[in-house]
Amino acid sequence: MKKQDLLEKLVVTEIKTQSDYLADKIRNMIISGELDDNFKFPNEMEFSKKLNVSRTTLREAYKVLTTQGFIRITKHGTYVKSRADIAKQGDFVASLDLADKREMLEFVCALEPEAVALAAKKIDEEGLKKLKVLLLECEEAAHDSNELMEKNYQFHTYIREWAQNNLITSALAAYYDIFNDQIVEKIYSSNISIVEFRTNALAQHRELFSALKNGDSDKARKISFQHLLDDIRAHELRYR
Repeated sequence: MKKQDLLEKLVVTEIKTQSDYLADKIRNMIISGELDDNFKFPNEMEFSKKLNVSRTTLREAYKVLTTQGFIRITKHGTYVKSRADIAKQGDFVASLDLADKREMLEFVCALEPEAVALAAKKIDEEGLKKLKVLLLECEEAAHDSNELMEKNYQFHTYIREWAQNNLITSALAAYYDIFNDQIVEKIYSSNISIVEFRTNALAQHRELFSALKNGDSDKARKISFQHLLDDIRAHELRYR
């Protein structure tokens, strides 16, 4: 197949269906708490009329929400699952949406150090050269909060890529952006002086680079974990 023909297969020919749109709206209301745990939906005929959609459209939306783990359909009616059940039994996206701050922090602290440990075993000379450049760019941006946030993000993302494990990388990517938005960026954009925090963070970057260069996965894991803990503590001190 010619490249042009191949690319033409990517042309969007459909827009989001009514059922997908409806499923998204119901899902968002469940996530926000507007629809309580165990909320019972009206019967299909009544509900579809109220929504001005067909029963087929409503059923298709229900099918999507059932697959994602947000609702349960019984012979007695259709119900919103409890938030706890959705987080435990729903798909990963559902768990991600409903995770509380504690769960998010525990997840990142559990997986990120392991990704770094794997990277220490796999990174090659070319990878180390690029990481050194990112390290120096972080240090050069030490007095510019916005620039430092961006370089810090690139530094850690690049290390994670060297874990060369798509499952870990994708799972962390989903949560690390939340961690970065809620924790890291708030620290760096703080109006208070955080010179000591930045100095310590950049020193840990150096230690982490050294551990990766030496292929010391245990040390890399420990430094990464401490780096995360320091981020969390700095945030708690600022926003408690």
